[in-house]
Amino acid sequence: MPVPDDHLRININTKNCDIPTDERTRLLTSLTPLADAVRDVPNPALRIEAIYHPESTQYHVEFKLTLPGRTLFTGDEAPYLDSALQCCVRKLRRRVEAYREHPDREVEAASERRNALDQNVVAPEAPDTGPLAQVVETGDYRAFRIALVGYEDWLRKRVGRLIQRDPQAQARVGTGLLIGDVVEEVYLNAFEQFTRRPIGVRLSDWLESLIEPSIRGLLRDPDLAEEASIARTVRETPMT
Repeated sequence: MPVPDDHLRININTKNCDIPTDERTRLLTSLTPLADAVRDVPNPALRIEAIYHPESTQYHVEFKLTLPGRTLFTGDEAPYLDSALQCCVRKLRRRVEAYREHPDREVEAASERRNALDQNVVAPEAPDTGPLAQVVETGDYRAFRIALVGYEDWLRKRVGRLIQRDPQAQARVGTGLLIGDVVEEVYLNAFEQFTRRPIGVRLSDWLESLIEPSIRGLLRDPDLAEEASIARTVRETPMT
């Protein structure tokens, strides 16, 4: 599918409907100003959801634009799919304009630091090659963990935010669920899945995608928390 700008990744999903070729072309063309507005923003991604509700004969459309430290949402309902799509394009462009006029400098700085981490850690696009893949191949978890230690503070903050949004997880904090154990479980899962990770995804984005499954796993199986604690102890033991 052609896109207005390769820099802006666009993912379109539909349910109970299809976007005709002419409407899809018009949609992508109308997104060109939006793509231009985020051209200097690192790794912008736009997700479009279009759902047809036969009981109301209405189309519901949602746009989700992921930017550094901020996700912009908008949506619309209309009896015609093209009308809902174009309305969302206009509203999202206004949101982007406001975002650019009042950026969060602290969030941008954090994003730049994370981008620097991704660039400094040698993780080539091919999942089964490179220094990190080599230590995974030899089963050296400690070396893998040390190589990714720069992500730890960032991971802790992300874990804390996700736990705050999950009442079940929040209720278990301090009584069987520790942020440090969740972070370690993320690293353990990353170690196990490293050579099977998706191609073309930033290392930090991939690590972040492992947080929620790690929390769910620890909630389902308390024994995993003990294993994560043991792994953390092994990692922290000084080398002799």
